[in-house]
Amino acid sequence: MYVLGVLAVLATAYTPFSVPCLFYSVVGIPCPGCGLTRAFVMASQLDLVGAVQMNILFLPIVAGGAVFLVGAVLDFFYRKDVVDYLNKRLAKWWVIGIAVVLMLASWGINIYRFID
Repeated sequence: MYVLGVLAVLATAYTPFSVPCLFYSVVGIPCPGCGLTRAFVMASQLDLVGAVQMNILFLPIVAGGAVFLVGAVLDFFYRKDVVDYLNKRLAKWWVIGIAVVLMLASWGINIYRFID
């Protein structure tokens, strides 16, 4: 799934194809994820500061994706249960709480800046 997301971002960055935010189109205010596609496009162009400024959720998504990618590689080559271990650890209430706080903070920032 992570690879498909990377391919979609690259397709958006280098073609005229773009996907509008359904939430923004219907409600008229940005969602917590508004700006993430543009953040990944900026990252693909090596503008990491711009990517973080576009949406702060860029950092935990990339970090989490990298951790799970390494876990999947370890699972494949060394027959470890790293991904299952990570899934059990991430199901803790405090991890979910941090994710909710980050999403609400991102949403507040997006509404304040009113990213279109």
